[in-house]
Amino acid sequence: MVPMDVDQPKQEAWRNWKCFTIKIKKEELPLLNQRLKLYGYNTMTELTRDFILCKFPIVTEDRQIQALQGNQQANGLSTALAVNCPFEPSFYKDTNLEDMLNYLLNIRKLQEHNARSLVSYFRRFSDIFFGRDPTEISKLTPHKRMWVMQSMRQFGNYYFYKTNNPDCKELIEKIISRFGLNVGWDRQKRIYIVDGNFVEVKLKALLKVEGEIGLTIRIGLFTGLREDEIVYAHDMETCNNNSGCSCEKLHVVNKANGLTVVLINWIRGHKKCYFTIVPTGLWHQFREQLVFTDTDIDTAHKMTKKFGIKYMDLRKIHYNVMCKVMPENEADILVGRAKSVAARHYAIYEIDNMAEKYKEAWQKYNVNIHGQ
Repeated sequence: MVPMDVDQPKQEAWRNWKCFTIKIKKEELPLLNQRLKLYGYNTMTELTRDFILCKFPIVTEDRQIQALQGNQQANGLSTALAVNCPFEPSFYKDTNLEDMLNYLLNIRKLQEHNARSLVSYFRRFSDIFFGRDPTEISKLTPHKRMWVMQSMRQFGNYYFYKTNNPDCKELIEKIISRFGLNVGWDRQKRIYIVDGNFVEVKLKALLKVEGEIGLTIRIGLFTGLREDEIVYAHDMETCNNNSGCSCEKLHVVNKANGLTVVLINWIRGHKKCYFTIVPTGLWHQFREQLVFTDTDIDTAHKMTKKFGIKYMDLRKIHYNVMCKVMPENEADILVGRAKSVAARHYAIYEIDNMAEKYKEAWQKYNVNIHGQ
């Protein structure tokens, strides 16, 4: 048996170490020692170790974002933090969540429930999104992935608002694109085939509901408004100045054909609500309700589910009814999908024509709007 050399492991360990030297002028040596002490170091070895570990110098937020953006893989695509990248990004960790919530509510004008959900998703998933393996987010359901993507994009908007630096927004889009995090969650682009009598059958069932629940269902059906827009339309005061007033109150115009045009002009984020058309009698009943909250809508939602319809789907039924008579661009204006310039044009010059088409569209389904 060959005896083992006890010094062999030590020799192997020393081979992993490399020495390097630097040359400076003799008169610069006191200055170097002074600089080392200024930053809390006694030797160049201590400084070098912290430099390798990215403890010195401190990487600023801008440099962190730039480092993440500039990290390239062999295929040339930008990626998030690579395995060999030694520092952990912290530019998002010190985010004041309460301040971000106030930004979403007051600047972006989002609904409170929506804003709080976005902040919550950002708090829960930001470490994964900006971490070493963002693909973990792909394991979530499409619905949750949608919320995660929206929360990160809103954080990008918030970061730009606070720092005037667009790099964070660009980084977020690169991470989403690089890892395909938004693949498969956009359900709005899907095409559905529905029986031709579907709308007519559902309308007959929904319009038979009476009482306060029936009123809530009719408001959702005949206005085509989103749930938060319905509550907003009930609570907001009305203005009697209909000669081009630009205040934030509702402006109501009653037409001779028994319809009422309600100018709402409520915009928050990408959701827009310009104006709606509704039977005059139904509008008066709705506004006479002393209290109208999300609870009323939740109650109506339980009723509509008995007919296989979610309350939010009333908006889709309204759109399909309007498309029976109106061109697509006019129907888009009613549901807030068109540009504000087009909406302003129709509100000023084509509103009477649209009101007549609105009435005709419901008549196509044998619905008497004056009986609502």
